Amino acid sequence: MIEIKQLSYQYPQANFNVLDNVKLEIPAGSLTLVTGSSGSGKSTLLRCINGLVPHFTGGKISGEIRVFGADPVRQGVAKMADTVGFVFQEPEAQFVFDAVEDEIVFYLENMGIPREKMDRRINQVLQEIKISALRHKKIKALSGGEQQKVAIASALVTQPKVLILDEPTSQLDPSSAEEVLTFILELKSRLNLTVLISEHRLERLLPYVDLVINLTSDRKILFGEPQQVLPSMEQVPPIIEISQNLGITPLPLTPASFPNLPVPESSTTIKLNKDIQKDNQDHPLVINQLSTKIGENQILENINLDISVGEILVLMGPNGSGKTTLLRSILGLIPSTGELFLNKNNITNYHFSEVIQNIAYLPQNPNDLLFAESIHDELRTTLKNHRLTLNDERISTFLDHFGLAEKQSHYPRDLSVGERQRTAIAAITVHNPNIILLDEPTRGLDYYAKRSLKDLFQRWRDQNKAILLVTHDVEFAAQLADRVAILEKGHLIFTGTPETAFSEISGYQTQTAQLFPGSGWITPQDVLYPAQ
Repeated sequence: MIEIKQLSYQYPQANFNVLDNVKLEIPAGSLTLVTGSSGSGKSTLLRCINGLVPHFTGGKISGEIRVFGADPVRQGVAKMADTVGFVFQEPEAQFVFDAVEDEIVFYLENMGIPREKMDRRINQVLQEIKISALRHKKIKALSGGEQQKVAIASALVTQPKVLILDEPTSQLDPSSAEEVLTFILELKSRLNLTVLISEHRLERLLPYVDLVINLTSDRKILFGEPQQVLPSMEQVPPIIEISQNLGITPLPLTPASFPNLPVPESSTTIKLNKDIQKDNQDHPLVINQLSTKIGENQILENINLDISVGEILVLMGPNGSGKTTLLRSILGLIPSTGELFLNKNNITNYHFSEVIQNIAYLPQNPNDLLFAESIHDELRTTLKNHRLTLNDERISTFLDHFGLAEKQSHYPRDLSVGERQRTAIAAITVHNPNIILLDEPTRGLDYYAKRSLKDLFQRWRDQNKAILLVTHDVEFAAQLADRVAILEKGHLIFTGTPETAFSEISGYQTQTAQLFPGSGWITPQDVLYPAQ
């Protein structure tokens, strides 16, 4: 088991404990969900268990940790590696080699596993996570979700006693996330593996967990079975929010366990604002017959799509379906055929530097954009590149919208994942572009942070900006989409209203739609509660 007694930890140069007097006992063979708001200490707690904290971070630590008898504070990461497998929040940050097979072999070589056993283990883990086709590919050529799967395979191939996963499904589509979680459950059962998962999308995990560790905003810890902890949690998934509003007890954890409640007949006549299609012929970005090949692989084929002024178009689809490729093709970063029109001008042969003057682009990894010494300097760099100037007061006011004004002097790469994401979004939009492309902007963000982003994106829409947003998060998408496009195997299979996409298309239904089929409700805010 994992035993933690009176654990406190303070980062170097910090003036407070991020963990304060933590006491936990996690049984062997259990699945524990670690949750809480961004910056509450989730990742820090997990990294104490394998010795990354304090051996790589420094700082002050006190108390005791025992992981199946081993002491990570005394033994360090190297000696804990055969006991604890760890998948980081940013999988690309933990890769050592360029190729998938080399990356997985590296972990086995460090353990001194004989070659004949290596091959069996590699084949097994690739088949079970369904990534055998990726075995000989370059990691940089993979989508973000595919990279996430490779990172999980690398951790699982060592067959550790404890598996720690920090946001393991953050870049996975719903189907892939379900596959990975199912595999982890099977592995846990078969090997009596002890699993700890930090995750913001609680709706994905709650049906499977034995225990919940919730780190609150005031540095307290709630610990126990889901039914014990959920009523006191600050951030909960839609099914819990709806159940609490309806006074349902005990709280159901899955749509199948939700009581069959009658839906008011009036709900079928309600047309939600998000589903009213604007009669807007102003399309600042138009894509005609766009096709893209990478090497011999046809990634996109005959894509026709447009974005209207004052519209949020959400693009969804399975990992590897071509979503990121489409964004990069629009920008000219990947050669393609077809036609692209920007403000009615054909830009098919424009250089990236010309296109980016009018279009802001957020890649999946915000680190790709962050090079300056401070958040403030990141914004100044963008303004300089566009030959614009803003005074310091205007920059501070702009950063207020992202909750970053107080940290504008901080080095961006020392920030949390969520803060880096917000810094990157601020940096790409400070010059006030009219078209914004966002690739997985909610990665690593809690419910509160996503709500802030939703409000920001809606303000931009109301300022007549055109936004194309790629995400796997159906709950987030349902909250703000004006229109939805679904891409599968390089083809657009659907464009239409959020109501249709998130209530009728298999694999994309929100929890609200699953709880109230046929109602047209897709978010908790749509539900007609008795008090209303």
